Amino acid sequence: MEKAINTCVLGVGLAGLTFHVPFILALPEVFTLHSVLERNPQSSGGKVHDRFGVTAKIHRTLEQVLEDIEIELVIVGTPNQTHYSFAKAALEAGKHVLVDKPVTATVEQAKELGDLARSKGLVLYGFQNRRWDSDFLALKRLLALPKSSPQSLGTLVEFESHFDRYRKGLKGTWKDKPLPAAGQTYDLGSHLIDQALTLFGRPDKLTSFIQNVRGVGSPEVDDTFTIHFHYAAGPTRPHPFTAILRAHILSVRSAQLRYLVRGTQGTYTKFGLDIQEDQLKVIPAPQAILEDAYGKEPETIWGTVENLEGDNVTVKKSIWPSSDAGQYIELFKNLGAAIRNKADLVVKWEEATAVIEMIELAHKSSREVMSHDQIDLLPQRGTLPCLTSMSLVELRVELPAYAHSFIIQIPSTSTIRDVKQAIFNSCIGRPRVDGQRIIWRGRYLVDHENVDELWKSPDEPRIVHLAVHPSAWSSSPPEVPPPSQTPTQAPIFPHRTPFRELLQPDRPGISQIITLPPSPRALAYVLSKHQAALAALSGDATMQINNVESTAARTMAAQAIERHGWAWPTILDEEFPPATDGGLKYERVTHDGQHFLSLTTPLGTPTPLQLHALKVLSYTFSLLSIPPTVTVPNRTAPSQAVPIPPNVNHLLQQLGLPQMRVAQNQIQNPNPNQIMPALREMPLRPLLAPLMMLLFRTLLLLYFVAPARKPIFGILILAWMLYEIWRPIRNGLMRGLRAAAAENQQNQPLLNVAARQPRNEHAQNPPADAPRPPPNPLAGVAAGNIDLQAGAALDALATVNISGEERILNDNPGINTPEPSFSHKIGTLLSLLVTTIHPAVWNRRRAALRQREGRIRTEANIRDAPAGTEGEDGTNDDRPQLRNALQEQYNRRPRWIREYMERVVAAEWVDDSD
Repeated sequence: MEKAINTCVLGVGLAGLTFHVPFILALPEVFTLHSVLERNPQSSGGKVHDRFGVTAKIHRTLEQVLEDIEIELVIVGTPNQTHYSFAKAALEAGKHVLVDKPVTATVEQAKELGDLARSKGLVLYGFQNRRWDSDFLALKRLLALPKSSPQSLGTLVEFESHFDRYRKGLKGTWKDKPLPAAGQTYDLGSHLIDQALTLFGRPDKLTSFIQNVRGVGSPEVDDTFTIHFHYAAGPTRPHPFTAILRAHILSVRSAQLRYLVRGTQGTYTKFGLDIQEDQLKVIPAPQAILEDAYGKEPETIWGTVENLEGDNVTVKKSIWPSSDAGQYIELFKNLGAAIRNKADLVVKWEEATAVIEMIELAHKSSREVMSHDQIDLLPQRGTLPCLTSMSLVELRVELPAYAHSFIIQIPSTSTIRDVKQAIFNSCIGRPRVDGQRIIWRGRYLVDHENVDELWKSPDEPRIVHLAVHPSAWSSSPPEVPPPSQTPTQAPIFPHRTPFRELLQPDRPGISQIITLPPSPRALAYVLSKHQAALAALSGDATMQINNVESTAARTMAAQAIERHGWAWPTILDEEFPPATDGGLKYERVTHDGQHFLSLTTPLGTPTPLQLHALKVLSYTFSLLSIPPTVTVPNRTAPSQAVPIPPNVNHLLQQLGLPQMRVAQNQIQNPNPNQIMPALREMPLRPLLAPLMMLLFRTLLLLYFVAPARKPIFGILILAWMLYEIWRPIRNGLMRGLRAAAAENQQNQPLLNVAARQPRNEHAQNPPADAPRPPPNPLAGVAAGNIDLQAGAALDALATVNISGEERILNDNPGINTPEPSFSHKIGTLLSLLVTTIHPAVWNRRRAALRQREGRIRTEANIRDAPAGTEGEDGTNDDRPQLRNALQEQYNRRPRWIREYMERVVAAEWVDDSD
C-alpha cells in the first residue's frame, strides 16, 4: 500500500474548510492532512479542529510551509490575488500544487506556472470542481443522446448557463476590494466558462458585457456579467451556435434558472443549483461525503425536456433526471492518481489557462465602451485578438501603386488603427500596421480617427487609398500587372522614391530612408538639415553632413519651396538640442538596394534630440521630393540626330511641360509621301474591331431608316460613322507623320552640312561661330503641333466658366457677390452638357475642379483644426493666427459661397464619384 500524500491546505476560509479539507479527510488512503496555513488561529487546534475535530500542524507563514520537507502537496485556497505567487513559490520548493479558481489573474502568469511545473516534473492542477455537478453530468448525458432518441435535442442552436442570485449589499470581504482577479467574472465566470469550453470547445468570437450594476463598492469590481461565445457554422455544425454565460447579482426569482439549451428537436430547461456546496457547509463529518445521500439532487429541481412530435407541431414535455450524484471527490481521486501513478489529469492545466484567457478577452471586449463589440479569437496567429463589431461595414481599399484593390469588413466603431490591422489581416503581402498610410479625400488619416465619424451617411461610398512603405511588407506584395494591361502612368522621377514614410514624433515609424538621390542646389539648406536629423536619430557621428548654414542658402531654399506652393517650416530654423543618453535605437538595413533606419526599440522613448530630428524629417522628406528646375546649358557642339521616342510627348503632356518637336533647321523639304508610311503604321487589329461593330450597327440603322427618302438621316449616319472611325485613323496617321519627321530629322542635317562646307578633314567639326541657315517656315507641319492645337481647343472647352468662378471665389472677403440667377445656372448646365460630351474635355475639366477642391479642403482642414492639438504630421498646431484669419475670411464670404464650400468638403472628390 502506497503512503498517503502529505497535504497542506493554504487558507482555512470558505474555500479551505468547505471545498478542500473535507475531501482530504474523506480519502485517508490517498491524502493525509499534514498541516494548514492559518496566520491567526483563535484556538489551540485552529479552525480545522473546531470544525471537524481533527488536529493538523498549523503554519503561520508561507515560508514555514515551503521549508517543511514532509509536505508533498500544497492546496492554494487563499484570496485570488495570491494564487500565482503562492503556487509559484510551492512549485519552486518542489511541491505538487492544486490551485483554486481562478488559477491566476493573467494568462501570462498561468503559462509561466505551467512551464515551471513541467520543468520540475510536478503536478499542477486547476480546481474546476463544477465539472462534477450533478446537473452538469445530466446535461452531458442528454447531449450525448443519438438524434434518433425521442428526448434528443437535435442540433444545438443556443446554450444558456446561469449563476444568478439576489444580493443588494456587500459582504465586506476581500472579494469586494479592487484587487487582481477580483469580481464575479473571475469568481463565478471561471466555472461557467470552463463548462462551456468542456462541452463546445474554443469559440470563434466572443462578446461580453461586464458591469457593477448595484453601484456599490468599487466600480472596478464587477458583480454582473454576460458573455457570448459565438460558434460559426461548419462541417460538423450546420447552424451557427451561441453559448450565453451569465451571472446577475440582482435576479429576483424563486428558483434561479441554471440551464436553457435549445436544439432543432427540443429544449432542455433546468432550475436550481447543484446541492453539494450546501451539503459541504453543514456535513457533521467528512465521511458523509461517501454516503449515498451526498450529491443527489431532489427530483423537484430535475430538468425538463420539450420535444417535437412527428407532426412537427405537437410538443411533448418530459423529465430529464439528474440521476448521477455530484462527485467533487472524483477530482481529488484523479489528483492523487496523477501524483502517485502518473495518471492523466482530467482538468489539464492548459484548460485552466484557457479559462483565464477567455476572462481577459471578456474584460477587453467590455472595456470597448459597451459598444456591442466582438473579439475575433485567432489562436493560429499567436497575436492579440482583433475587435470586430456586431454592426459590420464594408470598406474598399485601393492600393494604386500595385493596381490592386480589396474589401475589408470592420466595425462601424473602429478606429483607423483597427482598419490598418484589418488590412494587415486581409491584404496580400500583409503590410505591417506601422508601415501603412491611409489616404482619404486627399489627406492622411491618423490612427485615433473613427470610421463612423468619417462616413456619417450609410449611402456614402467608403473608399480609401493605401500607401505602404517598401520595408513594411511581411511577404511578397501584390503583383503589378504588365504595362499593357494597365493605364498609362506618369513617369517616376529619378530623384523620387516610391513612397516615403511621414514620421510622427509621438509614434516613430519603423523605417526611414537614410540616403536620397541628388537634390537641386536650391534645396541644399534643406538637405543639410535632413542629413543632420538622420545623423542625430541614428547616433552615427561618422555620417557625412554637408553643413550649409548661410542666410543666402536659407533664402534660396525658402524661395524654391514657396514657388511650389509650400510654406517654410519654422522647425528648420531651430537649433538641435544637445545629445543625451538613452532614447530610441536604430540599425541600418538595406531593402531593394535602398538604405533605411529600422527601429529596434519600439517601446522606447525618444530623447529631445531624436524628437527634434523626427520633426525635421517629417518636413524634409516631402520638401526634398519637390521636382528640381531643370536648366539646359547653351552648348556649341553640333546637333546630333537623335530620334524622339513615340511616347515622350505623351509623358511631357501629362507633366504639363512643352512637347518636343523636330528642329526647324532640320526640315527643309517635307516628304510629300508621308501618307504612305502613315498608312503602314496604322494598327489593323484595333481598327478592324470597331470598324466591324460600326458596320453592323450601320446596317441595323439602314434596315429601319431609308436615307434615300430622307437625306437628313443619311447625313447623320455618315457624320456618326466618321466620328466613330476617326480616332483610330487619326492615331495611325499621327504615328506615321511622327516616324517620317523623325527620319527627316536624322537625314537632313547631314545633307545641309555637306552642301555648306568643302570636303576636308574638318568637315565633321564646324566652328562654333559658323553661320546657321535661316529658320524653315514649314517647320510647323510637325505632328506635335496638331496635338498641341487639339489640346488647346479641348482645354478651352473644358475651362468654360472656370475662370469666372475662380474670380468669384478669390474676391476679397466682405464683397457681397450676388449669387448667379436661375437662368444663368440653367444656361451653364446646358453648355456643360454639350461641351463635356467628349471624354477628353470632361477629364480636363474635372482635373481643374479637383485643383479647386483641393484648395478648399486644405483651407477647411486648417480652419477646423482644434487649437493645441497635434496635426497629421505629428507636430503641434502652432498657427492660431492663420486659422483665425481663415475663419474670419470664411465668415465674411456670402452665404451661397460658404454653402458651396461646405458641399465640397462634405462630398467625395469630383473624380471619385464615377
